[in-house]
Amino acid sequence: MSDNKTFFQKAEQKKLGLRDIFSDVLRRHTPKEHARLFLAGTPLTTPAEEAMLSQWLKPYLFARIFLAGILLLAAGICFGNSLFLPLIFTMGSYLVPIVVMCFFWEMNIPRNISFASVLLMFFIGGILSLVITLILSEFDTSGSLLVHYHAVGVIEETAKVAAAVIWLRKKECRYILTGMLVGASVGASFAAIESAGYGIILANWDFGNVVMRAFFAPGGHVAWAAITGGALAWAKGREPFSAKHLFHPVFLAAFAFSVFSHAWWDIFCSRGELLGSMAVWVLILAVLYGILRQGLNQVVEIAVRCNEERLTLALNHGFLEGAVLGERRDMGQGQGQAVFGSTAAFTAAAAGAGGCPVLAANYRLQGVQGSFAGRRFAIKDRIRIGRDAVKNDLVFPSGASGVSKIHCEIFFEKGRLGIRDLGSSYGTYVNQTRLNAGQACWLNPGDRVCLGSQREEFVILT
Repeated sequence: MSDNKTFFQKAEQKKLGLRDIFSDVLRRHTPKEHARLFLAGTPLTTPAEEAMLSQWLKPYLFARIFLAGILLLAAGICFGNSLFLPLIFTMGSYLVPIVVMCFFWEMNIPRNISFASVLLMFFIGGILSLVITLILSEFDTSGSLLVHYHAVGVIEETAKVAAAVIWLRKKECRYILTGMLVGASVGASFAAIESAGYGIILANWDFGNVVMRAFFAPGGHVAWAAITGGALAWAKGREPFSAKHLFHPVFLAAFAFSVFSHAWWDIFCSRGELLGSMAVWVLILAVLYGILRQGLNQVVEIAVRCNEERLTLALNHGFLEGAVLGERRDMGQGQGQAVFGSTAAFTAAAAGAGGCPVLAANYRLQGVQGSFAGRRFAIKDRIRIGRDAVKNDLVFPSGASGVSKIHCEIFFEKGRLGIRDLGSSYGTYVNQTRLNAGQACWLNPGDRVCLGSQREEFVILT
């Protein structure tokens, strides 16, 4: 299973790197994970926003498609049969754009677009964008090469945006990652068809030309369309699509960047200036990565916001494993515990103890200062608190000062709310009084709870 806890924690902390994204490429995946990947995106399998981080798989399929394609190409070249030439040139033109498109499909954490829909966008969107390009090119009367290449950038990027808008206007395209997927699907088809045309017709079956275009494909049409698609989804948000979103500063900046980087990449290539082409290519990938990270931050923020009233955080293990209300897990000590808490279980326990049942929703744990300052969580059952992401429900960052791996627990007993120190190194304090290891203390609304130093402080609310 993917280590989503670390991945999304780094995303929230703005520390996510490329290594985190590609860490599961070589991991062996189970048939169940393959099925979950390909079944995603239907009305029955698209998760709600509060659960969209749950059971997401880091990208891996794109790498396997790439490897399989390379092996097929190598086999075709080794046979040396002229009948294989159309296959070699077609696969050489389509392989990398499709691989990049699949990467963005796997990175679409909301999982609201099926693979069948992606293929539809690839074929229809790509062909439509080329048709629009041909129509707009009829109006290109530019004279100098400098003006001509900028006109090409405007025409082709406009055509891809126009084709992508067919899908971007739909309500599910309110996430940046989804917008990038739509754009990448259209751009991948555009790039593949254009590369095949250049390699076969204009370059007279020059496979070197196909290889060169395949190398630059991740930072070419796929990237430009993904940048504008992501920016348009960013500008649109949850609003129904309208023309005003095309004039949003975020989209205009992304569109201008795609046009100018497209033009200057063409200029350097036409002059044979490889260094200049590489510099523009690296810049394009850097901007693409920046928007991708913004998309990751967006879905994490949405999921956290949707889970503000749930004890288990959006970045905690229970949420990411898709636990449900009342589900129990092994705590490693023969003790089961509700991940999100079972109100029914607590009510029954309280009634059996002779006390008046207290609704779990009546109690809240409010962060006053420290790692969870300003956050409020409903207390619905026994809560274990500490830095260990496996054995705790409320998980602190690994570097949290004064918090042990397994620090303390909050529990209901006989209809009352209590707290117990679990042998922490730094101590658990209730209203500035330190509890002994294993000592329980009853809590009342307004009580202050500190873990270790007073930097980690909570207050009990009703």
